[in-house]
Amino acid sequence: MALALLTMSTAGCATAVSSACPREVEYSTEQQRKAADELSALPRDGLVRGVMMPDYGRLRDQARACRGEGR
Repeated sequence: MALALLTMSTAGCATAVSSACPREVEYSTEQQRKAADELSALPRDGLVRGVMMPDYGRLRDQARACRGEGR
């Protein structure tokens, strides 16, 4: 019983890529330029640039790591 529990608990640490990993949305160069222009118009210390965008960046990094990809 203990061996079965140990095996199940270490299985979650496997490095295999899961099909449950989210995929990133790809944006065109024009979409990225427009988004950058809009983002630069927002205050740096506001909710979007100060909290939400960094959170989104971490989420994208986690999705890449989940799939075993680098930046």
